[in-house]
Amino acid sequence: MALGKGMITTNIIQRVFRIFHEGKTASGYTVEKGRNQFLISAAHVFEGSLEIPSVKVFQNKAWRDVPVHTVFNEREHADTIVFRLESDLSPRHEILIGPAGATLGQWVYFLGFPFGMASPSGELNNRFPFPFVKAALISCIDFEKHGLTTLFLDGHNNKGFSGGPVIYMDSGIPRVIGTISGYLTENPIHPETLDDIRNFGTNAGIIEAFWVKNILARLPNQ
Repeated sequence: MALGKGMITTNIIQRVFRIFHEGKTASGYTVEKGRNQFLISAAHVFEGSLEIPSVKVFQNKAWRDVPVHTVFNEREHADTIVFRLESDLSPRHEILIGPAGATLGQWVYFLGFPFGMASPSGELNNRFPFPFVKAALISCIDFEKHGLTTLFLDGHNNKGFSGGPVIYMDSGIPRVIGTISGYLTENPIHPETLDDIRNFGTNAGIIEAFWVKNILARLPNQ
């Protein structure tokens, strides 16, 4: 089966950012609703923080504090956090959001910064680094998890991609359909005791992501 036709274009790439919070590096991306621009990421990155007045974003080879206001934070059921930005972080390129024809067995892409790695952009991206792009297959869609939709992808995720966007090619045009949470782990079995060797969990190749359309519906319009 071939990958979806099309390419990841500027309107997507310039919305994806490398972020950092209390020792954790992750990814995030921007969307708009009403007059506001929002930064979306994975809630587990910010777990334990009572107040989040700013998010560190990597630009021009340094961390920059970006003032934010938390408007959605659901760790347990959606692993998604959404910040309203005081000023735009990215250009407001037109983007398509929502699943369209995305269904089982179709290819998607996901963007982010694995292990904090990135490609320098120079002036091409206002000195924000370019993200990595990886591919996965839609393996399962759970429509009944606490009123939200969960995507399970067959692919190899790495630490640092959490919070990055999942992109589906709709007739060659990229659509943002979800937000990366993380990957499921499995524990090898000891050959003699048949017990889990829990200190040696391995990447199971199953990525969990959450439908962004559900989240946007819960954001304020203004």
